[in-house]
Amino acid sequence: MKILFDREKCEIIDTRCEQNPLFSGKISICYTLMCDDITKGPKPSATPYIDRCDELRFENGALFGDATRSRVVINELLDGVCLELDCKGEGISELGMNLPFNFMGKLGGGQWRGQLLFNSPYHSSDGKITYAFLTRPNGKNVLVASLLEDDGWKMDYSPYLWAHYFVNLKMLASFDRAYGKNSTHRKMKIAILPVGDFDSALKALEGLYGVPFIRAEISGGKTGDTVSIISSSRVDKLIEKSSRATREIPFSTSYTIESEGDIELIPVFGGKHGAPIMLYGYKSILDLYKKSMDSVSLDTIRKYTDGNLCEHQCWASAMLRFLIKHKNMLSEREVHEYEDKLLSFLDILTEPDITKATPRQTIMRTPHASFGAYNVFKSSRVQELFFGITILLDAYLYFGDKKYLEYAIGATDNAICNYQREDGRIEIEWSDGNREDYSSVCCPMIALVDMAKFLSDKDEERSKKYLDSAKRLCEHLFSRGMYFPTEGGESKEAQQEMEEGSMSCTALGMLYYCSNVERNDKYISRAREILESHNAWIIHTPIAQMQGSTLRFWETQWEGDADGPAICAGHAWSIWRGEADYLFWSLTGEEEYLVRAKNTFLTNLSKIREDGTTYSIYNPDLINGGGFHSKSDDVRFRIAPCFADTEDCGISRYVWIRMNDTFLK
Repeated sequence: MKILFDREKCEIIDTRCEQNPLFSGKISICYTLMCDDITKGPKPSATPYIDRCDELRFENGALFGDATRSRVVINELLDGVCLELDCKGEGISELGMNLPFNFMGKLGGGQWRGQLLFNSPYHSSDGKITYAFLTRPNGKNVLVASLLEDDGWKMDYSPYLWAHYFVNLKMLASFDRAYGKNSTHRKMKIAILPVGDFDSALKALEGLYGVPFIRAEISGGKTGDTVSIISSSRVDKLIEKSSRATREIPFSTSYTIESEGDIELIPVFGGKHGAPIMLYGYKSILDLYKKSMDSVSLDTIRKYTDGNLCEHQCWASAMLRFLIKHKNMLSEREVHEYEDKLLSFLDILTEPDITKATPRQTIMRTPHASFGAYNVFKSSRVQELFFGITILLDAYLYFGDKKYLEYAIGATDNAICNYQREDGRIEIEWSDGNREDYSSVCCPMIALVDMAKFLSDKDEERSKKYLDSAKRLCEHLFSRGMYFPTEGGESKEAQQEMEEGSMSCTALGMLYYCSNVERNDKYISRAREILESHNAWIIHTPIAQMQGSTLRFWETQWEGDADGPAICAGHAWSIWRGEADYLFWSLTGEEEYLVRAKNTFLTNLSKIREDGTTYSIYNPDLINGGGFHSKSDDVRFRIAPCFADTEDCGISRYVWIRMNDTFLK
């Protein structure tokens, strides 16, 4: 079964998945002129600029673009096709091809399991290797590779529904001059091949480029650990680049981590350098934990975030759990510093005076506006309430102040009374009367179960009430089948979103219940089904901050430098999938899930730099989406760095909360 070019229909067809078109539109040339100034003027959301489009006409076996004097020839290549572009036009700045793949959620694209995700992009620093592994939940995956040196790629994200959809992949021979590359590439050679798993994609890439490709089974670990290096071709040696030095070492399938931080490995065979991979090393997990806690800055949180209890106060539970378990690692001065930070925040969280309350941070003991008692001040986002419960319980466990337990219980009672329906769902009713199912948004199951377990020998009646709530929620998650509602809304321009966080939290919610309350094989079986489909949302790019991350991209409009959309690899919400894998392994003993969990947690740990500075995301997009700006004048035209300029002290610490219930348990 092949990907082929139907010359009668002038369409590229994937014969493995004919019920789903491979493309949702026609391939075309994207370009700008040297006389264009893309840094000025209005623009739609989710892109930094508007370029020009040269539609292609089919004639005498080739495609022609008149505006750019371009010719595209499509030939067979292995089991797929190769698109060869030759542009003779003058005065051109940006030049590339629009590849409007049938990405997930496109109207008329067929059933979602046959639509594509922009899963695993890769661009080498020298521009000689550019590829993208596009996944389908049905496993009929696609490899796109640029076989000539180029500037890279750009993803067009949806201008609707907060950029929650991929729209069009631009493979770019040259970026516009605004990005400072000044490239003169006028030829492209793009391979589109049918592949199975990622290893088969790497094998195909070896054949296309004639150089070795490798990956690590686990993308890092503490110094002294050995990791397995996987290669399907011969490799003579590795060039190792780390904070210590650059050196050549003989190739071995077992590699020992000897340095901290990022470690680049370049495979070499016959004198030819292959595609580099990135590992991450650390001295010890507790040393890394302490560095992460030491570097928390409340000023940074205040400066760059709205401080809400969900995304931006994750540091608090992480720090409280460090104090509970590892206080002996701290000096007396450090203990006071940690406690001072926590108490200053907890005073805001429990402020009783409504005139001093902070929106989205204070839990009000008394009713306010349309909210009941113990609701987050001026917030309908119920996930903020559930995260507040976790912080308050941890605060009570460390400080022993009964006020924190009173607030934790009050907030849990409020969540059940005002947000949980009879069938178990957690639901928000908005002011316009619309209702949204939030049962899997940020996994409320965790707080419910944790509160029930804690109160089991202290308040048996309330504990049973919380356990009943958790059981009804679990049954509701099961009853939804493969339907995954989430916050965000709907758009007439797209099919219902298959949001990866709702998928992973649905599986995690059921597995958390089975691990902590009672095992139920029907929940475990459903979780397996969900995780197998969700595998299409797992990034495979062999870079520590990416391999094992889940596929998220719209958060970069708020997080990092807030200039997205752009893929936010290693996003904290990837941990939902990582913890689900860990729990699935603990319940079934299936080791492959433990390997996946380790990689997912490493995507978050590897964002921690030597001094503890941490970033919310690792950004593989070379050209970001431009934030919420409506004019190109307000966009920064730069090649996006892997890490943002803006550090994070909140959501990036979520990994430690969940580490305490998994790998540090």
